Amino acid sequence: MKRYIYIIIGIIVVAAIAILILFLIKNNTLNTPPGTTTSTTTTTGVLPGVGTQGSNGSTTSSTPALGLTPTTGSSTPAVASGQITVQNFGVLSQDPVLDYFVDPKNNIVAVEPTGAIITISNGQSTVINSSTINAIISASFSYDGKMALVSYGTPGNPQAAIFNVSTGAWTGLPQGMLSPRWSPANNYQIAYLVATATGKLTLATLNAASLKTTPVTLLSLNANDLSLQWPIKSEFILSDKPTAQNAGSIWVFNSATNTLTPLIYETPGAEGIWSQNALIPYGLTFSGAPSGQGDTLQLQAITGNLPTQTFNFLTLPSKCAFNTELMPVATSTTASVATSTASSTSPIKKAAPALVAATSTPYLALYCGVPRSSSGFSSAQLPDAYNTMSLFTSDDIYKINTATGAEQVLWSDATQNMNTSDMKFFNNAIFFVNRYDSKLYGLTFN
Repeated sequence: MKRYIYIIIGIIVVAAIAILILFLIKNNTLNTPPGTTTSTTTTTGVLPGVGTQGSNGSTTSSTPALGLTPTTGSSTPAVASGQITVQNFGVLSQDPVLDYFVDPKNNIVAVEPTGAIITISNGQSTVINSSTINAIISASFSYDGKMALVSYGTPGNPQAAIFNVSTGAWTGLPQGMLSPRWSPANNYQIAYLVATATGKLTLATLNAASLKTTPVTLLSLNANDLSLQWPIKSEFILSDKPTAQNAGSIWVFNSATNTLTPLIYETPGAEGIWSQNALIPYGLTFSGAPSGQGDTLQLQAITGNLPTQTFNFLTLPSKCAFNTELMPVATSTTASVATSTASSTSPIKKAAPALVAATSTPYLALYCGVPRSSSGFSSAQLPDAYNTMSLFTSDDIYKINTATGAEQVLWSDATQNMNTSDMKFFNNAIFFVNRYDSKLYGLTFN
């Protein structure tokens, strides 16, 4: 009799295990980072022509869910003779995007704000991992887009995980990695900050391709609540969280010389983005005045003797991106040729020519979303009002030659509201996330 009872119990246990396995597979929980749930979505995206509707049948103009509705300016598309012309502009993802990467064949992989990961190819969007990550903090891609790094959980003691785009597998990282950043080089190194038991911050690197290796400690600081950027192989940018309420600093740490140098010291609202070109190591920095007025936007060298250049227009570095290009023939010989390309009706003024390069000499191009209505933007408390989404802008997109100061209007359409963020340059095209709808947009030109 007992034997039959044992057989029945065994059958029940096997059936329970089978049901559990099927449940886990169905919900993808065997292949998700800790603390996540799952969902499934499928979307489509396509790059429409200029002035056309997106593939969802609606225009790209929208009203923000939070903050102030921007005042649409009267600027119109303006492209001077001999300058680049826009070919296509439009929405690429019908779902919100947190971060993204575009490969040489224009295939897009993106992390959504929920933590789900999608690919977009030939206008077709496919969900490759439907995990929903609770309390996601940030996401970023490795140099080749094959790995996504996601930070989530409690900001003071976050969790992090890597998603392998090829295999679809998640790998957990040590807890407590603050402000993790991928290496700009063609490797899978990750730099991060970690709070020690003695109240210090340590800067360290970890090899994501071989997680069994020991992390390398680079620097220990008597500081807290810093953010990290890694623009150049041996240069790390450490900065206070930008706010107009308190004076903050931005420092560069050179791991080759073991030196820590201030770029901006004890200045309200300080923030910046940084070139990945070690030969032209410029940063675009924003800083405020103690009075809340007189904000400054300028090019500033990360290292070396490149001249500082102050711009006569105002935007935030988070609305811009650098790209290394070759000097056009038309602007390569004299400063007067470069300055003649600017439109007399341009809403921004370019910086004074600082460098005049020979034909085909590499230079840094700066692409920026510039608010059409400058009055409300310049009078706001920056960057706080913008970063807390109590202020929205309606931007035109400009290209600035950092070697000559020449500027070009790439896109300006008063019928559409684009609040540019997370701008990147891939394959001779600009990509950015519109803060009104959090969707990914593209701008191609020649």
